[in-house]
Amino acid sequence: MTERIRARGSSPREVLDKLGLHPGQAVRVVGQGDRPLLARVRARIRRRLAGKAPPAELILFWPRAAFEITEDLRSLRESILAEGVIWVVTPKKGCRGSNGMPYLNQADLIPLGLAAGLVDNKTCSLSGKESAMRFVLRKRDRSRAPGDRRLG
Repeated sequence: MTERIRARGSSPREVLDKLGLHPGQAVRVVGQGDRPLLARVRARIRRRLAGKAPPAELILFWPRAAFEITEDLRSLRESILAEGVIWVVTPKKGCRGSNGMPYLNQADLIPLGLAAGLVDNKTCSLSGKESAMRFVLRKRDRSRAPGDRRLG
């Protein structure tokens, strides 16, 4: 814990809170993720992980290789709710991801998301080895998303 946090009298935010996870949420996992983290995710949402069929509120995506990310994000964006999010999990510098992926600078993720019609709006450290970048639909595209809950 850092001196700044001790001085404030608070503790660092829990990773599951940073990811925006809450009970009942439809969460889908794509790729081979960190097993202990996924166990905590299931405990937090208190339900099974979502399959491919219903639109998800949140997707945790562990890509295998950088060259696959844009195409995979294009596909995944069709399976999230209008206000849904896709977290792209990548290894930190000097590390390999839980799925064996080599390091990818997060700055390189931004254009890959844009090419898939998504914008980034947050980053999160998941562990000493992995971090994640959150992607969402552009505001203009949210009314065309599957499962759009907004009234016309």
